[in-house]
Amino acid sequence: AGSAPCVFSSGEAPRAMGPEGWRGVVVADDTIVDLPGLQFTGKAWGAVRTSLNRAEREGMTFRLSRLADETWGVRQQLRAISESWVGDKGLPEMGFTLGTLHEAADPEVRIALAVSPAGDVDGFLSWLPVYGEGRVRGWTLDLMRRREGGFGPVMEYLIGSSAQQFSVEGAEVMSLSGAPLAHEYPADAGVLTDLQERMASMLEPVYGFASLHRFKQKFHPRYETMYLLYRDEADLTRIGAALTRAFLPHATLRQFAAAGVELVRPEK
Repeated sequence: AGSAPCVFSSGEAPRAMGPEGWRGVVVADDTIVDLPGLQFTGKAWGAVRTSLNRAEREGMTFRLSRLADETWGVRQQLRAISESWVGDKGLPEMGFTLGTLHEAADPEVRIALAVSPAGDVDGFLSWLPVYGEGRVRGWTLDLMRRREGGFGPVMEYLIGSSAQQFSVEGAEVMSLSGAPLAHEYPADAGVLTDLQERMASMLEPVYGFASLHRFKQKFHPRYETMYLLYRDEADLTRIGAALTRAFLPHATLRQFAAAGVELVRPEK
């Protein structure tokens, strides 16, 4: 078919098992919190502990649920929060490594909700199952959305409360995912690196990948390197163009212009 095969966001094990002669370039670091015995004690966890205590004082409620189990009113609030978030960006939601409410509706996906005393959803997360040895061994973060003007440290509250619940349930790991386009690449990584860094610099003011990566450090994760695996450097220009289309498949020239972002053309 004339296609250029590649594997995106591969871990170390698949990289080691790949076809002979294939190469790899780092694209992100997965951020993983080990859950057994997790305790938010000590100075390092102060920000997370403060958000949990403040939420309790202000009457916030946390619950893990599934989208289909929530009322029509709650689902409408989640949709409104997401639409507001997308509208503020001037560009559509990113695809490929990031989900939407459509993916969150999968019955295997769990939704974490922060609900105010008035019944307003101030923020929500979606968690995708992490499988291993025929079972769910953990959860990985996908959507992060907050209501404008809601509970201040809602994300710290949601992630911290989710970690506590997952730990009680016996989960082994919680991944906060790898912030796309936020990795520092080695100098000799080639044309794909140039494209990724260019996309990152242009989209950072709109999507805030670097700030998201810094936010996740509050949870003191360990890091696992994620790679793009490819067979030959001659494929990288085509792979780079495909990544651009994959991350923003529905963005128009008008939307890029309105957001003040130069479109990354495949030939560049």
